[in-house]
Amino acid sequence: METAASPPPLPLPIDINPGIRRFLDDRFRSAADLVTAADVEAEIRERCSELEASVSDLYGRLQEAAAAFSSCHEVAGSALRGVRGGLGALQASVSTGVGEEGKVGTEQMQFDQLPALASEVARVEMVREYAEMALKLDCLVGDVEDAVSSSVTGKLKSLGDNSEQTHHIAIEYLKNIEDLLAAVTASRPQWTHLLSAVDHRVDRSLAILRPQAIVDHRGLLSSLGWPPSLAGSRFSSVDSGKQADIVNPLFSMTGDLKSKYSESFLSLCNLQELQKRRKARQLKGHNVDNQLREPLWVIEELVNPISMAAQHHFSKWAEKPEFVFALAYKIIRDFVDSMDEILQPLVDKANLIGYSCREEWISGMVIALSTYLAKEIFPKQIELLQESSSSDAGSTSYQARVSWLSLVDLMISFDKRTQDLISSSGLLLTVKDDDNWQRISVLSVFCDCPNWLEVWAEIERQETIDKLKSAMDLEKNWTSRIQGTMLEYESDDYRSPVIATTVHRSLSLLIDRARPIPSITLRAEFIRMSASPIVSEFLGYMLQRCQEAEGLTALADDNAVLKVSQSINAARYFESTLTEWCEDVFFLEMENLPVNAEGGCIFQQEINHLKEFRVEWVDKISTVILRAFDARSRDYLKNKRQWLEKPEGPAVSRAFIESLDYMQGQLSKLQGGLNTLDFVTVWRSVASGIDQLLFAGIFTSGTKISSGGVERLQGDVSVLFAVFSAWCLRPEGFFPRLSEGLRLLKIDEQRLRDGVFTDKNWLREYGIRHLTAADAEKIIKHRVYEA
Repeated sequence: METAASPPPLPLPIDINPGIRRFLDDRFRSAADLVTAADVEAEIRERCSELEASVSDLYGRLQEAAAAFSSCHEVAGSALRGVRGGLGALQASVSTGVGEEGKVGTEQMQFDQLPALASEVARVEMVREYAEMALKLDCLVGDVEDAVSSSVTGKLKSLGDNSEQTHHIAIEYLKNIEDLLAAVTASRPQWTHLLSAVDHRVDRSLAILRPQAIVDHRGLLSSLGWPPSLAGSRFSSVDSGKQADIVNPLFSMTGDLKSKYSESFLSLCNLQELQKRRKARQLKGHNVDNQLREPLWVIEELVNPISMAAQHHFSKWAEKPEFVFALAYKIIRDFVDSMDEILQPLVDKANLIGYSCREEWISGMVIALSTYLAKEIFPKQIELLQESSSSDAGSTSYQARVSWLSLVDLMISFDKRTQDLISSSGLLLTVKDDDNWQRISVLSVFCDCPNWLEVWAEIERQETIDKLKSAMDLEKNWTSRIQGTMLEYESDDYRSPVIATTVHRSLSLLIDRARPIPSITLRAEFIRMSASPIVSEFLGYMLQRCQEAEGLTALADDNAVLKVSQSINAARYFESTLTEWCEDVFFLEMENLPVNAEGGCIFQQEINHLKEFRVEWVDKISTVILRAFDARSRDYLKNKRQWLEKPEGPAVSRAFIESLDYMQGQLSKLQGGLNTLDFVTVWRSVASGIDQLLFAGIFTSGTKISSGGVERLQGDVSVLFAVFSAWCLRPEGFFPRLSEGLRLLKIDEQRLRDGVFTDKNWLREYGIRHLTAADAEKIIKHRVYEA
C-alpha cells in the first residue's frame, strides 16, 4: 500500500504576511479556538470568492469602457467626416457660381461663416482629444487599481510571493499615467478637473501601494538579518586598539535573497522617483524647491532599525557621551562602503537624480543621533546647569560648564569626521546651504532649540572673560609690545601691547567655535552673544585704565600718557583687526540679518565704539600738550614791546624757544609710545592749536609790529617750522594762518598805499586763502613802518 503524500511544509512566521498574521491572531487566541478551523477556512474561501467576483466585475467594466471608447471614436470620426463633406460642398458651390454679383455675395457669406465653422471644428477636435485622453487615463488608472487589488488578493492566497512583480507592474502603469498628466499639464492646463480626478484616484492607489512595498521591504531586511548585532565591540574610544567591525549583512547577500532585495529596493526607489515627479508637476510655478527633496526611503529603512538598536547602548552611557559618539561614528563608518558599492548603482538605475547613498546614510544616522541628543542628553545638561546655578558651590557650577563644553567639543569633532567621510569619497554637498548642512551636522540641535544656543554662548563668554581678566590685570601684558605687526601703508607697527594679542586669540577661538554651526543666522547670534561682549569688556577695561591715569595726574605725567597711549594702540589694533575680519566671506554672509540691527558688519557697533574711544583720548592728549604749551608761552605772548624793538643778536625769543623745547620733548616721547597713525593725528592737532594760539595772541590782539618785530617773528616761526620738520616735509602748510599773517607783514609799504588790500582778488594774488578780508585789514593796520 502506497504511503500518502506528505503535506507541504508550513511557512515560517517571518514569511507570513502581517495582514494574514493579524487575521489568524484574531481567530485563534487560544488552543480551544482550533475547533473552529473549518469555519475559518470557509470564511477565507468565501472572501476569496468575493474578491474573484470583484475582479470579474472590474473586467466587465473594462470591456464596457473599451466599447464606449470605440463608439465615441466612431461618432467623432463621423462628425469630422461630415465637416469635411460640408467644406467640400462649400468649395464646389464657390467654384460653380453663376454671375459676378452672385459669386461675390456667396463668397462674402461664406467668409462670414468661416470663423464660426473653424471654432466648431476646434471644439469638436478638443472634445475628441479630451475623450481619448480621459478614456486612456481611465484604462491606465483601472490597470493600477487592478494591480493593487490583485496584490492584496495575492497576499491572502500566496503570502506575497509575487508581490515585487505586482509592484513593478503597478509602478510601470503609474509612470505611464504621470507621463500623460505631464503632457496634459503642458498642452492643456485648463483641463484641471481631469487632472484632479486622476490625481485623486492615483493617490488612493499609492496610499495602498507604498505601505505594501515598505512592509515587503522590511520583511526582506529582517530575513537578511538587519539590523546586525551591535554587541561584542568596544566603543569606549574610537582609536583604542583594533575594534571588531560590525557584520554587514548587505555584503553577505547571495542568490535569490539578493535578487529579491534588489527588486524591492528598486521598487521603492521607483516609487520615490515617481512621487518626486508628481510633486514637481503639482507644485510647478511655486518657489518650493526645498519641499521636493525628501530623504531616500530605502536608506531610511536601513537607518531606523539600526538607530533603534543603537539607542539601547546609548541609554547605558548617559554619563559618558563620548561613547555615544564613538558608537554612532563606528556604525556610520562600517556601513558607508556598502552604500557606494551595493546600493548606489541601484539608485542610479532608478534614475533618482541628486541622491548619494553615502550622503543619505550619513545624514540619516546624524539626524538619529541629533534626535537622541535633543531628547536625552541636553535636557540633563540643562538640569545640571540649573542645579549648579541654584547652589552656592562654585565647583559644581564649574563642572556643569565643563560638561557642557565637553559635549559641544564632541559634537564639533563628530561633525568634522562625518563630513570627512563625505569629502574623502570625492563627493561634495550639492549646495552647502543651511538645509543641506543641517542634515549632516549634530549641531543642528541648536537650530531646533535656539535657547540652548544662548546657554552655550553665555558659557563660552563667561569662560573666556574669566581667563582674560587675570591676563588684563598683569601690568607686564600692557607694557610689552607685539612685534612685527606692520601697517599696510606705513613703515611703523601698531605698537599694541601683548594683551591685545591675548584677547585677539580668544576671539578667534570663539569665532572658530561658531563656524561649524549649520545656520548663518545662528552663527551671527552666537558671535553677537559671545564674542561682541568680550570686545566691549576689553574696551571698558581700557577706558578704566585711561580714566585712572587722567584722575591721578590729569595726564601731566609721562607714565600716565604712556598708559593712555598703550590703550589707544590696543584700540587701533582691534579696530583694524575687526575691520579686516568683516571683509571675510564668513562675516559678509551675516550682513543685513535681523540679528544685526545696524546692518553691515556684525562688529560694526564695536568698531564704532573703539574708534570713538581712540579719537576721544587722542584729542585729550593733544589738549594736554597744547595747554602746557599755552601756559609756558603766556609771558611770550604778553610781551607786546618785543615786536617794536630791534633784536640784538639772534632774532629769536628765549621764552618761545623754551615753550617749543617742552612741546618737542612731549611729542618725541609720544612718538616712541604711540602708533604712527594716531601720532600723526596728535602732532597735526598740536600744530593746528599752536597756529590758532599764536595767530590770536600776536596778530588779532592789537599788537603793533615793526620791522624789527617782523624779523623776530620770522626767527621764531623758523624755529617752530624746524621743530615740526621732523614729522613732515612742508611744516608751513600746517600753520596756514601764522604763515599767511607773516606774509602780510612782509609786504612792502608802497604796495599798500592804493588801499585795495581787502579785495579778494588781491588776497588771492598774494596767496592768502585762510584769512578773511577783516583779518588781513587788522594785520596790515597794526604794521608799523619806520620813516
